[in-house]
Amino acid sequence: MPAIQTDARQVASTVPAATRRRGNSVFRELVAHLREHRTRLRMEWAQRIIEARLLTAMNRKEVAAEVASIYDNYVKALQTGTFEVLQAYAQDLSERIIPRGVQTHEVVGIVLLLRDVLARSLFAKYQADPARLDRVLNAYEPAANRIATTVAVSFVEERERIIRHQRETEEVLRRLNEALEEEAKRIALALHDEAGQMLAAVHLAVAEIAHDLPAPAADRLDKVQHLLKEVESQLRRLSHELRAPMLDTHGLMPALEFLAKGVHQRTGLRISVGGSTGGRVPPLVETAIYRSVQEALNNVARHAQATKVKVDIRRNGNTVRCVVTDDGVGFDVDAVTGRNGRRGLGLLGIRERVHVLGGQAEILSAPGRGTKLTMALPVGIS
Repeated sequence: MPAIQTDARQVASTVPAATRRRGNSVFRELVAHLREHRTRLRMEWAQRIIEARLLTAMNRKEVAAEVASIYDNYVKALQTGTFEVLQAYAQDLSERIIPRGVQTHEVVGIVLLLRDVLARSLFAKYQADPARLDRVLNAYEPAANRIATTVAVSFVEERERIIRHQRETEEVLRRLNEALEEEAKRIALALHDEAGQMLAAVHLAVAEIAHDLPAPAADRLDKVQHLLKEVESQLRRLSHELRAPMLDTHGLMPALEFLAKGVHQRTGLRISVGGSTGGRVPPLVETAIYRSVQEALNNVARHAQATKVKVDIRRNGNTVRCVVTDDGVGFDVDAVTGRNGRRGLGLLGIRERVHVLGGQAEILSAPGRGTKLTMALPVGIS
């Protein structure tokens, strides 16, 4: 399709003058027919789109809404002979549907289907008058072809722009995540080494003081030492959760098991970790899964009122799949992720962390039905 490479502005400017004249009786009659049968033709077009399995990333209601808008802009372009409005709409449409995975062939396909639906309608109207039918089709088909090219070119141009922007954004997010992980590692080491050494020195000082004190006062210092041990334990837990050493030394599965044990001790949640990664996977993937599971467990502990959580890891070829399920109270996913609260931001953070590595994350939940988080990441990430 060499015409697809043409700039959309050039396409819009090549419409013949005869096509642009509003007074053209053939076009007036054509537009009147398309407006008169607007509802029926839109319904037929929408059904053809669904049967052809185009725009599958959209539900029927969304398809119907887009069909209505595209149809009206299409007829307006036929009526005026100027495609700038249609081109602008095609760009706006592209911005909305490209992030949802709609492909170029789908957009071209739906426009060609509309051309076919309208051509069939014109044939049915004028089949008893072949000469009139020829005049109508000779006027309609060149304009319809130019409209299809305009929409396709606009979509391709916008798709290329969005893809460039997405790649730049993903690279920024990836570098930001790496920087945050390095900072978390630095803080974790400070907590483990520096704070740990200070606590050890305090222990020794308290023990030395207690040795020279009478029994009642020494007993009170024993309580202080007990509190210091609890502080030390909490600092160690925070250090490991900030940057689990096992993630670096032993890999994802041991790190998740250690994380689950810590959350259980802190909250009482029964957490099972199962499956296998089939060996080590790239560090970025291990970190993304670990952080996402960590966020999911924190959400369960805070909000879910659950008693059991299951974490399952499986590797299938070049994809690692992680599923976290709980038996909690569940929630309305759209309502929670649409808010700016801590929980909603945490769930969005999981999605972004996975998406930036080329993976997919899905959160399924409903009030009273628990929650299931599914992540799938490619292991070809370095």
